[in-house]
Amino acid sequence: MTQETTLADPQRRDLALIACFAAASAVADPDLPASRKASMLMSCLGQLNAVRDSHSSLTMEQFRRGLRGAVDQLLPDDVADTSQALAGTPLLDENGLLGDDVDALLSEYWIPNVALEEHWNLPRVRAEQEEQRVYRQLRRLPAEDYSAARANLVELPAGELRTLRRGWDHLWTRFDVYTPIAAWSWCQISGHWFPCPICRWPMVVVGKGAIVDVRCKAHGRDGVSYTSDATTEGVPRARPAGPRAEEVEALPATAEYLAVTPTVWRYVTLPGVLECRLRDVALSYGASVEMWPHKDRYDLRIELGDCTWRVDAKAWASIVALGESLRPGGEDEADTSLTIVIPDYQRTERELLHNMISGYGYRVLTATGLERQIAKEARRQ
Repeated sequence: MTQETTLADPQRRDLALIACFAAASAVADPDLPASRKASMLMSCLGQLNAVRDSHSSLTMEQFRRGLRGAVDQLLPDDVADTSQALAGTPLLDENGLLGDDVDALLSEYWIPNVALEEHWNLPRVRAEQEEQRVYRQLRRLPAEDYSAARANLVELPAGELRTLRRGWDHLWTRFDVYTPIAAWSWCQISGHWFPCPICRWPMVVVGKGAIVDVRCKAHGRDGVSYTSDATTEGVPRARPAGPRAEEVEALPATAEYLAVTPTVWRYVTLPGVLECRLRDVALSYGASVEMWPHKDRYDLRIELGDCTWRVDAKAWASIVALGESLRPGGEDEADTSLTIVIPDYQRTERELLHNMISGYGYRVLTATGLERQIAKEARRQ
């Protein structure tokens, strides 16, 4: 198999990525027996080398070393060139844990059943099932309740039980998507946790020394990062370490404090944060906004003056996987007259996505790009 005769088609790229992701998952799993870990690494290396040029096959030593770096450095050159969204994306963090984006990338790329059976553990398979279950529950609701539930999953991703019950009102018993934060040791310091100032979900605590890092797994790249003294008695403090590290208060990690599951946070809450940001900006300019029309056929309908924007906001970790899902026949069959809006931190990849899907009728904007269009129309009124 050579680069000249095997174009960087999606399946070939996906096989290479699966090998890298599965190997990183094995290395990062402290409970995986050494024999099982070695077997998985051998299998993954074989799969990766099968899609590399015969003259660029990796040794096990090179493979292990590569897992400590960025994923694109392990990919065949032609595959890496078509996966710009992955450039510089670390597979493992400084503590040997899976990188913040890897879980999202795992779900966004096509994974054949054989890979699931051989590489992915049961919790990962269950996460995909949970996402589908939540959306089925949502779609059974009347339109008004559907919008209310979607908003709650965005605006109430974590909090005290009494506050959550009051916010959900009659819908509280319809959804089983919260779990006690007390069960999550990964976000705790001295029995306390910190909510992200952007998405309000528990931030991860990383490190084993006296001074630990605290960051949001989704918004750490935006500068939502802190440090904290893990040896302090009483309520810990989070000291800003990033440009968007607003003041946050430590909350007790007791059974009375709950958070949506990681799956719901990743695939419902995070996109919703972007959707609600666009809603609030549009409303501030006097626009008329409808959220999640027709039970989420798309995300927002914004009307201002003579302009109408039908918006589908996307918070995917991989722009390439997003583009492929939006093409006719992809996973997200949708109205191609929509405006696709991506987060501002992906602005350098907007042109890539535009080139992938503009031929099907989509427009592609960053969140700030759409906000500028709305502001321009408002000035004309």
